[in-house]
Amino acid sequence: MEFFDSLIGRAFELTQGLSEINYAYEPYKAWKDVGFNQVILQKHSAFELNGTGFNLVTSSDVEDGITVIGSELCDIKKACSFTRISLVQIEEQESEQKAYNLIRKIEYVKYHYFPDGYMIRTSSRSHKEAVRVSEAAVKAGISFRGIGNLLINKYKENPAVKAVRVIFITSEKADHKTFEDMAQKNNAITETLNHIMNSVNFDCDSCNLKPICDEVEGMRELHFKNLSMGV
Repeated sequence: MEFFDSLIGRAFELTQGLSEINYAYEPYKAWKDVGFNQVILQKHSAFELNGTGFNLVTSSDVEDGITVIGSELCDIKKACSFTRISLVQIEEQESEQKAYNLIRKIEYVKYHYFPDGYMIRTSSRSHKEAVRVSEAAVKAGISFRGIGNLLINKYKENPAVKAVRVIFITSEKADHKTFEDMAQKNNAITETLNHIMNSVNFDCDSCNLKPICDEVEGMRELHFKNLSMGV
């Protein structure tokens, strides 16, 4: 599974030179999950994080851990731009169909973790990710370290997930607009895989997904392989 590897490389390029904090993955230091998405009213909010959240799935090596580029939650005093990128290493799959199904299962994780005092607003139709952090959670010591450990635990409930690095970016020096563009491209690659896996026999010259097939290594080959097999 290498369709997203160029985006992973681009993410590292964009964060090069920015100061970062790295934490080891410690599953038992995960922030508390309350089991449902809490409603945090504006009057109880310490600040909001507004930006983008997306996964990049690969079969290449990923080291478990959490990276914070910019301020930790305890140091944020007002609303700021925000990007979350989860690099998820999966086991090699027997077929592209199984790999695609696994990508979809991994995507569902963002709807099924509920950190205490950390209200996440996201949508299946969008890569936007907004977070409202409560004053009570800040006082209790909430951190990206704890949130990251919780999120990695959730990803690893799937036995096919081998390693995860969660990157939280709040730095004002980071190019959040480009990260948003990357999230859109990530979504376009997944949509193209969806078309191929569902045997959509389209005319390449007229397909709006043609640029992705042309650009992403292996995508065009996968398309014609499926067509020739009548999948």
